[in-house]
Amino acid sequence: MASVPPNQAPSKDRFNLDSTYFIAFEMAHEALVKGLTEASELNVTQYRMLTKLLQAGRPVGQGKLGEVLGLKPNVVTQAADALQAQGYILRQVGEGDGRTRMLSVTDAGEAHVASVNESIVRSLYAGFPTENPAYRTILEASISAAAQIEPPLNAAAAKRFPATRSLVAIELVRSETERTLKQATGASFNECRIVQRLGETDRPERIGALAESLHLSPVNAARAVDRLAAKGWVRRLRSPKDKKAVYVGLTEEGVYESFLISATINELAATKLWANLTPEQRDAIEQVGHVVVADLEAQRQAREQETFDLLQEA
Repeated sequence: MASVPPNQAPSKDRFNLDSTYFIAFEMAHEALVKGLTEASELNVTQYRMLTKLLQAGRPVGQGKLGEVLGLKPNVVTQAADALQAQGYILRQVGEGDGRTRMLSVTDAGEAHVASVNESIVRSLYAGFPTENPAYRTILEASISAAAQIEPPLNAAAAKRFPATRSLVAIELVRSETERTLKQATGASFNECRIVQRLGETDRPERIGALAESLHLSPVNAARAVDRLAAKGWVRRLRSPKDKKAVYVGLTEEGVYESFLISATINELAATKLWANLTPEQRDAIEQVGHVVVADLEAQRQAREQETFDLLQEA
C-alpha cells in the first residue's frame, strides 16, 4: 500500500471539517424532507424550483433556471409540469424567442411556499436541540448564515423565508458532496462518513457507537461496514472480554482513503459552501454541528446513567 500523499493531508491554512459537519447536514436534510412532506405534495426538486423562482421576483427562462439549479433539462421540464399542474407557476412563451419558456410564480405558489416554510421551521426546531436558549441562538445564527450559501437571482426578493433558503441550499451542497465523493472514492456517502469518523478517532470503534455518533441507524451503519470490509478499507475486531461486541478499525488503505475523503470534503466546502459566506457565517454553520453532537452525547450518557442506576446484584 502506498503512503498517504503529502498533498492529501489537510492544510492548517484551509478548512478541516469533521464528521459533525455531516451530522448537522443530515439533520437539516431530515428536517427539510419532514417539513415538506407534512405540508406539500411536492418533492425536494420541485420545491427547490418553486423557491428559486420566487426569489427571482420576475419570469425566468426554463433553461436558465436549470443551469442555476444544476438540473438536467428533462428534470426541469418534469418539475415545471408538476408545478404548473398544481397552479403554482405560469409557463409562457418568451417574447423574443418562441422556443423559450418563461416561468413565474403565481399567488398560489407564493402562498404554498409560505405554508411549507412554516412547516420546515417547526421541523427544524423539533429536530435540533433548542430547549437551551444558547442552542437556539446558535441554530438561528446558522439558519441565517446558510441562507447565504446559494446566490439569489434577485437579492431584494430573496430575503424572505430564510429557513427554506437555508435547507434548500444545504440540500444542494449535500447532493453535490455525495456525488463528488462517489466519483473520487467509489464509496457511498455513509461509507465515507464512517471512514472519516474512524480517521478522526484514530482507534477501533464499536459499530453501534459509530452509528450513534454519526446519527445513522444501526442497520445502515452495519451495511456500510460490510461494504467497506469488502473494499479492504476496514477490518473487524473482537474483544476477548465481550465476544458479542464487534469493533471496526481502518486498514492502511482505509487510512489513505480517509485523507482523500477529507481533502474532497474541504475542497467542496471551499467552492460550494463557503464561497459566499463571511468568516462569521462560516463559524455559525460549523458551530451548530458541534452543538448538536454535544447534545446527542449528553443524551446518550443520561440514558446510560439511568440504566446504571437500575442495576441490581445478580
